[in-house]
Amino acid sequence: MYFVLSTGRAGSRTIATALNQIPGTVCLHHPQPELAAEATAFHVGEYSRDDLAHELRETREATVDGKVYGEVNLQHTLLFPILRDVFPEAQYIWLIRDGRDSVASMYYRGWYDEVYPRQGLMWRRARLHGDRVGDFSPEEWERLTRFEKCCWCWSKYNRLIEEQLSGLDDSLHTEVRLDRLTSSIPRLQAFLGLSQEGKVVVEQLNTARQPVSYWTRWTPAQRKSFERFCGEDMGRWFPEWLSPSGIWRDLAAEPVHHPGRVESLVRSGQATAEKVRQKVGRVSARLRG
Repeated sequence: MYFVLSTGRAGSRTIATALNQIPGTVCLHHPQPELAAEATAFHVGEYSRDDLAHELRETREATVDGKVYGEVNLQHTLLFPILRDVFPEAQYIWLIRDGRDSVASMYYRGWYDEVYPRQGLMWRRARLHGDRVGDFSPEEWERLTRFEKCCWCWSKYNRLIEEQLSGLDDSLHTEVRLDRLTSSIPRLQAFLGLSQEGKVVVEQLNTARQPVSYWTRWTPAQRKSFERFCGEDMGRWFPEWLSPSGIWRDLAAEPVHHPGRVESLVRSGQATAEKVRQKVGRVSARLRG
């Protein structure tokens, strides 16, 4: 059993679809119950640990029809202490994306915009706020721009993941950068003890439908904010992002395939994944009803 931890807007659907192609495993992307708002409430001390542990036990299993179960859900970062208790043998993959790309995507998708029409009520409740975790006073948090909040969020989640995984045995956790996912697949297969037969095609999925304002178009103020909130972490996780003289640089990302072809094959051929989704939905409805 394994869980992929990330910030969101970090390639979660891409890695789930890639892992789903490996024989012997089924990897789901945000299956129901997502526990998104519940995870945030738990993290800030407002939701029962026992209730969440019970729901995880009832809706997740280490194997499904003989296949290793995997799940990608950004909110599992906030549920990590419970996951460790409920599934002590589980392994973890830390998926990390260039902070500039993640922040640009978060901002484009309306994160921390309380009236953004494409952001549902559940995710507005689930979004982690800096004042609720003690990083800022309510007044300080309110003064931050939406862009700055996205920068803080990228750093906060990844620092949480790094801190949580640092206490585990090396056999239980590994890290993968999104820009190096294609070449990392064999290493992930070996880490999870899965078959290395067949070819895994990495596709870029869940992309923006309109042009995103990436870092090359950011204002000087936005660049300064990013360096303030994320610069130190970028230096540790993506040291090549700056030239020796401090100039921002693109990462040398590996090529990916055009989206859709593999995802459609996985969707049509993964009967096991659909069975898991249906089971989880039924159990969740029973627990909540």
